[in-house]
Amino acid sequence: MMMAVVAMFAICLSSCSPKESIQVSQQEIWFPIEACTDTLVINANCNWYIEKNDNADWYTISPMEGAKEVDGKITVSVQEYEGDQFRDAWFTIISKHGHIRRSVYVSQNTLHMGSITNKIFGVIKDEQWAVDFEGQIVEDSYNVFEGNPYDTSGGYQMYFLDDSVGIQRDHHKDGPAVYYPFKYYYNPFDRSLFLKFETVDDYVENYTVEVMTATDSLFRFVHEFKPKQWERCDMRKIGIIDPDAKLEFTRYLSKRSGRGPIFDLSK
Repeated sequence: MMMAVVAMFAICLSSCSPKESIQVSQQEIWFPIEACTDTLVINANCNWYIEKNDNADWYTISPMEGAKEVDGKITVSVQEYEGDQFRDAWFTIISKHGHIRRSVYVSQNTLHMGSITNKIFGVIKDEQWAVDFEGQIVEDSYNVFEGNPYDTSGGYQMYFLDDSVGIQRDHHKDGPAVYYPFKYYYNPFDRSLFLKFETVDDYVENYTVEVMTATDSLFRFVHEFKPKQWERCDMRKIGIIDPDAKLEFTRYLSKRSGRGPIFDLSK
């Protein structure tokens, strides 16, 4: 009887009990729309395995099981995502005998407007179309314009400062660049971005755009810029606003008398 008790005690020590632990370096992983990989660190004093809690095939985990180890690592990888909404899932790291469970949340294309502040975006593609009173696209009204976002000799770029103030730079090849100041406010609950443009003296244009993607590298939105006239735009990050550039913008904005665009930054 005594030998049986000792054997049972040894088996309990060798297995993963509720007192033993699994620690994960992070409980949430936020991925951009690009294909990429993140690494999690697992500290465990027992063997473990991973269970995906859904049938999502857009992310993979490697390895799916491991032994007790300090600073063990797993990698979570996502595919490139071309959708306009976010997608999410979660998986659980479970001790071999099921006593310990640690869940990790995975999300891709979750909107973070903070990721576009202090950055400059140029146009990749601009689509425009008209709709009728029933909201259907008017035949032959659809136009698409594709361009090189790094070509600042034409088109427009948007400068997002970090204090809810921005500048849109319009530059046509046959004239000087014009800078239109705007203020912006983002509502994360309905993915709407409110833009208040100062276009000409004593005249303001307000737009509410639906943000489809807002990451460190891509800014995609759709909005009605005139009655029943729609625009969908993809903008790529082309630079970062350094402190000197921000001071210059601030200085020129403070010099203006009234509203309106800045026609020349050299004066």
